[in-house]
Amino acid sequence: MTQPLGSEEEFRSTIAEYLESLPTQFTRRVFSNPAACLAIFRLLSTVGKQLILSMLYLDTPLALAQLHQWARPTHQRTVKAKIHQLRKLQILTEDQGIALNPIFREQLRNALTGGGDFSAFGIPSGQPRVTVQWLKRYADEKWEAILHYMVGRSHDITVSESVLGILRTSRLMEDNGGMTITNSGFQFLLQDAVAQVWTVLLQYLRLAEMHEMDVVEVLNFLFQLISLQLGQPYSVEALTGNQRRMLSELCDFGLLYQSTGRFYPTHLITSLTSGSHDTESTKLSDQGFIILETNGRLYAYTSSPLQIAILNLFVDMVNRFPNFITGMVTRESVRRALTHGITAEQIVTFLTTHAHPQMHARVPILPITVTDQIRLWERERNRLKPTQAHFYKDFAAKQDFERVFRYAQDIGVILWANIEKRQLVVSRQGHPKIVEMIRKK
Repeated sequence: MTQPLGSEEEFRSTIAEYLESLPTQFTRRVFSNPAACLAIFRLLSTVGKQLILSMLYLDTPLALAQLHQWARPTHQRTVKAKIHQLRKLQILTEDQGIALNPIFREQLRNALTGGGDFSAFGIPSGQPRVTVQWLKRYADEKWEAILHYMVGRSHDITVSESVLGILRTSRLMEDNGGMTITNSGFQFLLQDAVAQVWTVLLQYLRLAEMHEMDVVEVLNFLFQLISLQLGQPYSVEALTGNQRRMLSELCDFGLLYQSTGRFYPTHLITSLTSGSHDTESTKLSDQGFIILETNGRLYAYTSSPLQIAILNLFVDMVNRFPNFITGMVTRESVRRALTHGITAEQIVTFLTTHAHPQMHARVPILPITVTDQIRLWERERNRLKPTQAHFYKDFAAKQDFERVFRYAQDIGVILWANIEKRQLVVSRQGHPKIVEMIRKK
């Protein structure tokens, strides 16, 4: 299961590496925004937060040994790792000792105490005209429509160009005469909504770079949106042209709702640093719903169209009832999933994660005959690799075949040969040389 967002591992796998890659002059501009500093602070691990808060009102640098004295001997390695991460993020600086980056320190103080330019947290625009419940429904419908599009549940579902751009460039889907899900896309579906949104935002930043937008402006605006209050409307009047464009594109994902002169953040974006995970509709249920028998027959107690569509990627459906479906895990259904880049291990992980509570009484949870067979089907497919080649046959005389065979053997281009039937398969690179030899002879 995905770890909570507050963990260091989750932070590192999403936005931390991007921040670490920024040049120093870009980092200074990011830290000049109090909303960005507060969002980064919230994303850090508990130990990282404690280190920052302990140094927030210290105006003189500390020796590295003093920092290590704050922790017990058993926690020294953890503290050392956190200090290393904060250095890479340029939050900690080394100048005659260890100290907080002065810009980050000042703006985080402002964010925590209400000082400085408070418009960095958005300009409220009157009383809400929509409820939090309505925003939740709106966001869930938008987000689930994208997930349904990825699994190809309905050909009636269409998505905007901004959504398609993210799906293509992140290789969650690829165009093979029609948009199909990839291995990365299936792994994306297994994540909770918070991890999925971070994946989208990180890819949005990379697209902004490709389109030569001001990356710092984009990054600071995303951090501002993350820090806004759910259900509160905010004015669009003070936004730049790039920020207005971002509003429109992020609305396509259900992260924001925009009306005349104002916009509302939805729970999909405000929960990214709050530590709360909405699991009602934007995440596959933690409650197991799958029963798998030793013969490959599968029973699923679910009415969720998304869960059924994901199962349909690697299960042959047999019967469907309002809250219950049956199917079979077969060689053909697994091979169909493998052709989309889904791996056997991902299929087994999905079935294990969503196994019915009754299945958890077994060891192992899934029938080993079925899991082994799924892996064998993958190996069977991977055992054969297609290679472009040329097939020679119908030689008029035996000596003609022998002459071509010997020449192909000398230059090392034979892939297969049947001397009795005078048949020969050579590589694509060797074909022009053999044709030239035949013409000369």
